[in-house]
Amino acid sequence: MSGGARAGRITAAGTGPTRPDPDLDHVRWHDLECGGYRADLRLWRTLADEQVPHHADAPVRVLDLGSGTGRVALDLASRGHRVLGVDVDPVFCAELRRRAAIRSLPAAAAVSDARELRLGERFGLILAPMQTVQLLDGPSGRAAFLAGVRDHLTPDGVAAIAMVEDVEPFGADEAAHLAPDMKDHAGTVYASRPVGVTVQDGRIVLDRVREIVSPTGQRHESTDRTVLDVLDADGLEDEGRAAGLRVLPLREVVATGEHVGSRVVMFGV
Repeated sequence: MSGGARAGRITAAGTGPTRPDPDLDHVRWHDLECGGYRADLRLWRTLADEQVPHHADAPVRVLDLGSGTGRVALDLASRGHRVLGVDVDPVFCAELRRRAAIRSLPAAAAVSDARELRLGERFGLILAPMQTVQLLDGPSGRAAFLAGVRDHLTPDGVAAIAMVEDVEPFGADEAAHLAPDMKDHAGTVYASRPVGVTVQDGRIVLDRVREIVSPTGQRHESTDRTVLDVLDADGLEDEGRAAGLRVLPLREVVATGEHVGSRVVMFGV
């Protein structure tokens, strides 16, 4: 998946000792599985810079939907753009704020479901990176999301919504040959390994096994499942038109050796 697919935990089962800080683990899993993805950053930087001439009287205001711990928001803020990250997960929002404060960056975070945006302001650029739009539980969820995008765009603003179209299913045999993503945190090792991808009934299901190994050798294993809607760019453009958005030329994020590429559907008002 592009960027490993945003974390969208819906099931978990653990063995071994109880972890003392589940919020910390939650952040570390997100960073491990999503935070290292960088192939799309050039496009978001370009789009933000393109909006600067339209906002000459003030820095461009960027809305990052599905911001997680701040992968995109902090990158754009480090380039001088004022960014508001929105995520349904309060732990991720708190971590984004903490990281922005440490670096004195113009990035903030608000807890909200992307289908229920009521932020009271408009933005020159709205981004929905990775597969955020495919985590909204079907057409009705996307319709609410797109209406929120429309209502939060400035008249000359643009929205960029990334999605993955072509996913190659695989099972346990193929997964056995994949190396896990791993990170050592002061002797505690986190390892995440995909064990299968299925495409069925309009859903893409990515299953992972996660393991934490403590400095003393204690192991904690859990499972994680991310479910995405099957979607293509033409369909999303049609849904955007139905929501009152104007379709702009499509953009692309190219595939890498580790991640599939993304199509980025563009809208204005």
